[in-house]
Amino acid sequence: MSERKYSSLLPFLSLPFILSYYIPWLSFVAFLPIFHYFEKKQFVKPILFAYLPYSLFIFSGIYKSTHTYYGLFFLLSLTLVLLLAIYQTGYILAATHIYKSSRLPLPFFAVSFVALEFLKNKLFYGMPIGNLNILTYNLPFFIKDASFFGSLYIDLKIILINIALFYLLKKKFLKTIVILAPIVAINLIPLSKPINKREVSLDIVQGNIPQQDKWKENLLYKNLERYINLSKPLKAELVIWPESAYPYIFDPKASVNIKKLVNKSPFALMFGALTKRNKAFYNSVVFYTKKSVQYYHKRKLVPFAEFVPFSNLFHLSDYNFAKGKKGVIFKYKQFKLAPLICYEENFENLSRQYKQKGANLIAVLTNDAWFDKTPTFTLFPRSDVYRAVENRIWLARSANTGLSFIVNPDGKIEYLIKPDTTTVLKARFNLTVYPETFYDRFGWFFGYFMLALTILLPFCRRCRIQKV
Repeated sequence: MSERKYSSLLPFLSLPFILSYYIPWLSFVAFLPIFHYFEKKQFVKPILFAYLPYSLFIFSGIYKSTHTYYGLFFLLSLTLVLLLAIYQTGYILAATHIYKSSRLPLPFFAVSFVALEFLKNKLFYGMPIGNLNILTYNLPFFIKDASFFGSLYIDLKIILINIALFYLLKKKFLKTIVILAPIVAINLIPLSKPINKREVSLDIVQGNIPQQDKWKENLLYKNLERYINLSKPLKAELVIWPESAYPYIFDPKASVNIKKLVNKSPFALMFGALTKRNKAFYNSVVFYTKKSVQYYHKRKLVPFAEFVPFSNLFHLSDYNFAKGKKGVIFKYKQFKLAPLICYEENFENLSRQYKQKGANLIAVLTNDAWFDKTPTFTLFPRSDVYRAVENRIWLARSANTGLSFIVNPDGKIEYLIKPDTTTVLKARFNLTVYPETFYDRFGWFFGYFMLALTILLPFCRRCRIQKV
């Protein structure tokens, strides 16, 4: 194919990735056009044309949240989305540059890609969103081995499968087999058997309050009453409301309506609320039973939304939420509940630490109404499926307007409420408890291993060339 024809295809390189967001099987061929450009010694352009539009696509909801709901000037909102997409794409470009400079075989691109995604998850305040594995979240048989090496291993698998198919098209059959054989072998390793199971009942209340109405002062009491009225008839052991469902600063002494609801009901109530300790404000989960009130404070805050980076330098500390210091497990009947709030669902180490401490159900409380029905609306929930698979643990997600659901330890969504519906998800299931997975015990290893390979392999190659 001529250089001109190759250039004419560049604008379409993002299309396979965007379509893969809805058709996961396409992710196994999305890199094939890029690899053809790599063969022609073109690296920067194909990655830019593929990944930058795709990143703009998945983060497009940030414009909705910052402009429509925060009231940020539209040009600033557009700039924010663009900067976020550039930041995301920058890591992929860095991985591509490392691969290009190494002159190693194509599988090394997969290694450097995963290593740079690992760095993205860790550097600065961490941004573990938009990773490649979100494309295959709804293929339980494919993502099951995340319980061995975590979600980053799924990123590696996706790219290696693309490489294997690329070699197949080039009739390099031996290389195709060498790549696919270990992937299949690991996927066939049997998963652990449950060590305990008990029948439980859990209800999730989806209040479905539009974001534009959520914080209007004249609607606050009405919004709270919606959750209370939906919960009054419920007979479950546990009822979960989403993030900030309680629309005031929560004070157990003043919250007579919550106390009355719990005392007259058979359930314990978990809900999101703002809380205040001394002069500090927290985004919190409140766990309210007839006997006690317990709290969890959010530990991973959203930059520029819940805190301003380097705020001390600019005297902006008063605009920050305070940061929670530790995880808390709420124990009630058969439940050992591990609470997470919104953005925290993306940080795999938080869920892993909870599992190590004996949690048997992760409860994610969130409000994704900020993103309306943009692609970003379905971006964050995909991470929850991986948290369930990695730790072989049940996960319940309670969201204001959706998506609210319950995921089993195999990564299958067992119960789901449709978005934009005011209703209650009523779940009755066996709460199976599994032993610690390989990932639970050694979850830190895989990312650092990929990073070490990315640093050492090119160095070793250069050493061999110099000796020759």
